[in-house]
Amino acid sequence: MIDSNSLLPKYHQLKEHLKKQINSGEISPGEKLPSETELVGKFRLSRHTVRKAFAELEHEGWIFREQGRGTFCSFRERDKANSIAVVTTYISHYIFPYIMRGIERTLSSAGYILILANTWNDVRKETQCLENILNQDIAGLIIEPTKSAESKANREYFSELEKRKIPFLFLHASYPDIDSAYVVMDDEEGGFMATQYVLQMGHRHIAGIFKEDDLQGVRRNQGFRRAIEEFGCPVPEEHIGNYRTEQLFSFPYQYTRHLLQQEPPPSAIVCYNDEVAIKSMEAIRDAGLEVPRDVSVIGYDNSHLAEACLPKLTSINHPKEAMGSRAAELILDMVLGKSDKPRYTYKPELTVRSSCRQQPVDVSRV
Repeated sequence: MIDSNSLLPKYHQLKEHLKKQINSGEISPGEKLPSETELVGKFRLSRHTVRKAFAELEHEGWIFREQGRGTFCSFRERDKANSIAVVTTYISHYIFPYIMRGIERTLSSAGYILILANTWNDVRKETQCLENILNQDIAGLIIEPTKSAESKANREYFSELEKRKIPFLFLHASYPDIDSAYVVMDDEEGGFMATQYVLQMGHRHIAGIFKEDDLQGVRRNQGFRRAIEEFGCPVPEEHIGNYRTEQLFSFPYQYTRHLLQQEPPPSAIVCYNDEVAIKSMEAIRDAGLEVPRDVSVIGYDNSHLAEACLPKLTSINHPKEAMGSRAAELILDMVLGKSDKPRYTYKPELTVRSSCRQQPVDVSRV
């Protein structure tokens, strides 16, 4: 509890320890705290150190003292908190600045302070973020779950949020076994729509590249498979590549080069997102081929990358700033008691550009 080697003063460590117990409910409003003598003995501190911790806690409104009776936990009103925590996998990368702009604009206009953290899609970092947030006085939490397709490591923190009656809302993906608010896209339908588009353009030798450690990737893959099944166009399993977060910078490029060596090679590639599509297009160019003349490529998210590349990328639209605003509006509704566990799902839309071309149907393969 009290670390003699820490750079933090011992009175500050004791103060934070007691605040954590109050925030967690281990010490309830109105409950009597251990006496100075008890804390001196338990943590081997000087009486001066304990008194200094108590003095700061009293000044900040965490405790009150009654002459002759002792020190008690104050009744702290949860609805007085004016901070909303936001935890996403990334902040300054890809589509996330636009999402954060929507969240920040909505929260600040309502008079709330934004506490921001990112996990880099690393479970251990998510653990640290949630621990830090639970030690702060927040009104609510918006969180994009880390590695949502496989991680169960941090479920206890969401149970703790429920216990403390702190509303939280999932962004982009929600766990099926947690009854929660969320704002997501219909990613299965988006994967279906992207695949349907290239199939309707006559492509039958197609491939897919999907992320496997988040639910968005899993569901887009499911949509891909549903489309090829409905069109009666079987795709070999080796033409469906799955990668993990850590493989983003190498897998899409290398896998595309592998696909191009197959006989026959795919005439269209459906990609998890625009980042993957750009890497796939690079591999196609490096193989001496052209998009879309030789291979059509379709992305997902309609990011700035889709407009910046040549040829410009056909992509499933992501609402970005609008999604951020919607998430902020719904968490505020929960904080203010206007809604319990609101849920909103965006329907996918296709933005057509020039990275896909009409392909004559190979009648022998239909």
